[in-house]
Amino acid sequence: MKKLTLSFLICIFCSINAFSQYSYEIVEFNSQLSSDTEKVYAVKTDTLRIEQINSSILEICNTKYEASEEDVVVTPKVYYNSKLKNFILLLDKKVDYSIGCDVVSIKNNNYQYLGELSVAAYTKDENGRMNYNSILPFVSIVKVSDRMIFSFETPLVVIYPGMSEEATLNGRDVYYTYSKSKLELFK
Repeated sequence: MKKLTLSFLICIFCSINAFSQYSYEIVEFNSQLSSDTEKVYAVKTDTLRIEQINSSILEICNTKYEASEEDVVVTPKVYYNSKLKNFILLLDKKVDYSIGCDVVSIKNNNYQYLGELSVAAYTKDENGRMNYNSILPFVSIVKVSDRMIFSFETPLVVIYPGMSEEATLNGRDVYYTYSKSKLELFK
């Protein structure tokens, strides 16, 4: 009976642990530690420095990140999970409109490019016109078991903005997952 009870408790613990869920929280840069060209993001004992070389080039953990084209303006948004001690950077890419964002993971000061979220928010711009704007204000990141899920809290999104596959969809029906070294779109 004791072995059966112990086996049952181990199964419960394993199933709870197997489906662990971790949310990523937005981290703002520390203005006291930052300068005009370098932004410092500090969370407890973890620190991340991002240096803006020019509008399309960043240096992150001694790794140079370059946007796909020279005239692209890159804007970072930093997320952090304290249990996993992991930063996720979403690097918004914009020409005349947002063309999506690249995803980078930083753990133990190791830079890893995860892929591209080819999605923009279809919202009003500063002039009150509908446009392809940055998705960054609308992203939620959750890690469930062995996958990371990127979801969007906005009524409309544009997938593949500016490309031939471009489509406007309900934001709540679109998400990306990162699993087994692959970032994949679901719609």
